Amino acid sequence: MIIVSVIGILLAFGVLIFAAYRKISMFLASVLAASIVALTGGLDVAAEMVGAEGSYLIGMKDFVGNWLIIFALGALLGALYDKSGATWRISSTLINKAGAQWTLLIYVLVGGLLVYGGIQVTVMIFVLLPFAKILFPKAGIPWYLFPGITGLAIATFAMGQMPGSLQMQNIIPSQILGTSLTAAPVEGVLATLFMLIVGVGYLYWQAKKGRNDPEAAIELYQVSGGILDEKELESRAPNFVISLIPLVVTFVLINGFDVELMYGLAAGCVLSLIFFCKALGGVKGFGDILSEGFNNGIFPCIIIASVVGVGQVVSNTEVFALVQENIINLPLPGLVKVAAITTIIAGITGSASGGLTIALNLFGETFVSWGYSPEIIHRVASIACGGLDTLPWNGTVVMLFALSGVSYRKGYWHVAVETVILPLLSLVPAIIYYSIAH
Repeated sequence: MIIVSVIGILLAFGVLIFAAYRKISMFLASVLAASIVALTGGLDVAAEMVGAEGSYLIGMKDFVGNWLIIFALGALLGALYDKSGATWRISSTLINKAGAQWTLLIYVLVGGLLVYGGIQVTVMIFVLLPFAKILFPKAGIPWYLFPGITGLAIATFAMGQMPGSLQMQNIIPSQILGTSLTAAPVEGVLATLFMLIVGVGYLYWQAKKGRNDPEAAIELYQVSGGILDEKELESRAPNFVISLIPLVVTFVLINGFDVELMYGLAAGCVLSLIFFCKALGGVKGFGDILSEGFNNGIFPCIIIASVVGVGQVVSNTEVFALVQENIINLPLPGLVKVAAITTIIAGITGSASGGLTIALNLFGETFVSWGYSPEIIHRVASIACGGLDTLPWNGTVVMLFALSGVSYRKGYWHVAVETVILPLLSLVPAIIYYSIAH
């Protein structure tokens, strides 16, 4: 029965992988995957899948109950920055001041700033794509680098490495471990600096190397959406300082004054409505923007929750106890083991936040029992979940390629370098520092 259950679990994750890669409904795939796990694990499928005691729905309910409003507010903040032109104003001002040669770095930093301030990662793809279509050709950046450059901007240092980040990958450990969002700040800063120096350096090298590549021009790709009208944005977008105020206030409220996350993000949205009112077309346009923005956060939350639900069903099988014992006994040093377990689960589920939730719910107390502080467990797990999560079947990765028109053949290696290999390597300076300091 154990062998059948193992095969069932592998098959279930294969279903999730196939669905992500082929753009099949992840909710449908998760229901099918959870049913396979229950069936092959000798569990009552109906009892596991439906009803108040069904572990699949319990896993979903717990995740949605904790995070739905946060997802929605983050998505709304992204919509307000997008529709008002505030994102364009920030990036264009910095590029005009610094010069076109710094376009790539500024694009990464602006994307990171917005993610760090709480705008949802998946929403940021839609926010950044129109700007990339203007900026990349002007700066001579090959279009096939768009997925890799954007991946670095939105799914690495600003997501789980930088202390104080308002992303789920930094928030989830604080809720489970009882730590602050700025846990292990030095380790987080070291990992961030590694990502920026090595990650941006690699991309500049590839951009220079690929300028004469016959596949570099954006005109060769079927890119989604239109192109921004810069003259129109120039006339209506809020100025640079005003554009920064909602993000800065949100960050200070949450990290400086310990304001509840929901209240901090809500304050950022309210300030955006006030300061960007004219750029948004006045009060009459608020209804559509609020509805669209809020709704944009619901779907990603449900999808991640459905993957967490599959993990909950897996945890009820007999084979899971064996897996739990064996993975905990991996012949690795303590913090390396924390990172390995977290990133493996994130890779299997194809979700950083989903994998992180599963890993810390199942093993968090065990990690702390090894004698490490909750703060370093928080930071290591937060960084590690952003490693193997972005394998080809990850939903954000699929979206990057689908919207940009870039093929996996041409662009995925750069995504792998920026969002898989380098994030895991960024743990090295963080762990070395912790080992020396403690």
